[in-house]
Amino acid sequence: MDTSVVYADLNLARTQGLGHASPLSFHSDACQCPYWHQLALKLSCAGLVLLVLSLTGLSVSVGFLVQKPPTEKCSVTAQENRTEPKGGSAMLKCLREWHSYQEKCLFISQTSRPWSEGLADCSEKETTLLIIEDEGELKYIQDFLKNKDHQFFTGLNYAPSEKTWMWVNGSTLNPDLLQVTGKAEEDSCAVFSKREVFSDSCSADNRWICQKKLKRV
Repeated sequence: MDTSVVYADLNLARTQGLGHASPLSFHSDACQCPYWHQLALKLSCAGLVLLVLSLTGLSVSVGFLVQKPPTEKCSVTAQENRTEPKGGSAMLKCLREWHSYQEKCLFISQTSRPWSEGLADCSEKETTLLIIEDEGELKYIQDFLKNKDHQFFTGLNYAPSEKTWMWVNGSTLNPDLLQVTGKAEEDSCAVFSKREVFSDSCSADNRWICQKKLKRV
C-alpha cells in the first residue's frame, strides 16, 4: 500500500473526529440554566425558609397566649394573698348625720311616730330598729340619751305568745343585760329615756333609733 494514501486516510479520520467534537461541545452549553433561573431558585429557597421561620414563631406565640391567662390569674391571686394580710379590708364609714358605735351606724329620728312606723322607716333605710347586744353598747346608748329630753323606741317589744321581751331579730332579751319596768302585755314596746327603760304602748308617739352594721370592702 502507498504510504501517502495511508497518511491521507488518517488525516481524514482525525479531521472528521474534530468536526464531531464541536457540535457536542455546543450541545453541552445549551443545557446550562440561564442566570435568572438560578436567581429565581435562590429567591424561592429564601422565601421557603422565611415561611418556615414565620410558622415556627406563630406557633410559639399561640402557645404563649394560651398559657398567659392562667399565669396572670395566678399572679393576681398571689398579689391578693400578699396585700390582704398587710392592710386587711377597709370598713365603710357612717353617713354624716349618723352616729358611729364600733361596727354600727345609728340613726336618731327627729320626729315622733308609733313603733310600727319607726320600724317601717328603718326598713326603708335598709336598717332595723336598734338591737342592744352587750353592756358596752347599753352604756353608750344611756350616755347618749343623758342630754335628750325625748323617749326612743328600739327593736324591743313584748311577745305575748312567748310571754317575754324579744328583739326584732327574734332573739330573747337577756334579763341580766337590762330590765324593762312597767306592764308587760300585748302591744307593749320598750322605750329608752335618759333615766330608764320602761314599757309603753306601741301605738304611742315616740322617736326611734335605727341601726346598720358596717360592711368591710
